[in-house]
Amino acid sequence: MRKLILALTVLMAASGCGKKIPEPENSGIAMQGVSALAANTVSSIQNSDEDFRVKTFVKGNSVYVECYLKNYVFSESNPEQLATVSVFIDNQKKVDMKTAAFILKDVPNGMHKIKLEILNGAGEKTGLQKEIEVHITSSI
Repeated sequence: MRKLILALTVLMAASGCGKKIPEPENSGIAMQGVSALAANTVSSIQNSDEDFRVKTFVKGNSVYVECYLKNYVFSESNPEQLATVSVFIDNQKKVDMKTAAFILKDVPNGMHKIKLEILNGAGEKTGLQKEIEVHITSSI
């Protein structure tokens, strides 16, 4: 009797592990409700040229920013290539950041243009800059 139960258990397990995985019933409808603006705002890489790339993520009233620089660093270990990011929101300077990733908090609701400008170790403009548009719709 034990052998019969064991054989049935092995047979059921083997038949359940087929190569055909069922398709979810709602897979075609999942992305229909997402607006193009919201999809672009959630995660975007702007002008993916190799010298300066920016990735952003909006959550509530905060904008998470990651900067990727080819020829500059954010650590003090190499002062000749030290970088600072000047942040402008709606053409008003807000802050200078000395890190590659940072959070802009308490951004008001609505559409905003965020400009990121790279300065070298001496505080001079390097010519590297990005402009990003974000839409803040929540106060979470």
